[in-house]
Amino acid sequence: MPGIRAFSTLRDCTDAASPYDGFNTCHYTGAPAHSVEECRGRLAAQLDIGISQLVIPRQTHSASVKLIDSLPVDPAELEGVDGLVTSLSGVALVIHTADCVPVVMADRRKGIIAAVHSGWRGTVADITGRALRLMECAGADCTDIVAAMGPCICRECFETGPEVASQFGRQFVDYSYGEKPHIDLPEVIRHTLIAAGVAPGNISMPPACSRCSHDRFFSARRLGINSGRTATVIFRESPCAEMHR
Repeated sequence: MPGIRAFSTLRDCTDAASPYDGFNTCHYTGAPAHSVEECRGRLAAQLDIGISQLVIPRQTHSASVKLIDSLPVDPAELEGVDGLVTSLSGVALVIHTADCVPVVMADRRKGIIAAVHSGWRGTVADITGRALRLMECAGADCTDIVAAMGPCICRECFETGPEVASQFGRQFVDYSYGEKPHIDLPEVIRHTLIAAGVAPGNISMPPACSRCSHDRFFSARRLGINSGRTATVIFRESPCAEMHR
């Protein structure tokens, strides 16, 4: 959409088995602070904004979604936040994943944008639906919203226990891979979006599996939770920036 940019970062690593090797802007999973700051500087430069315009929450697999209505944002207000919504231009919403599903959304008429981190806990708690409702409170219309999911774990790789599978509808649980159930998280989220009024044709599914492609994206299932994270970003450019493109 004109004026709105959204993407997920690539690892660009030299050793795929090394948990922090590659481009990583996540500050709370054990990566060296100087490396994280250097990567954030590169990300901000790519968007032609200052580092303070990157809004990066400290995610905890919650269902908390925060409206960003001014800058700067006090880091304390981003503790335990897993979804972000804004109508501001010049603000980059950044969420981190390493197998969970990143979801970005934009109202193509109003310019209201959102970014959501939806692991299985957040999916069960309907964090994407909560973000949609907050977008509507800010003036968005679900019929005008376009949504895209970034790289995440695929159904074949997402093996889980029956206690987790029992929290999902049967249509999203697959027992064909062996004794343990497998969950199709992106499909659950797609159904959530459609139920909220987002047109099926406005939903893009994940382009790759993070676990299968751990040389390109960080994967906690491959590398452990003490590893880097893939950043998924959505950014609404300022009007003057749009004119100069």
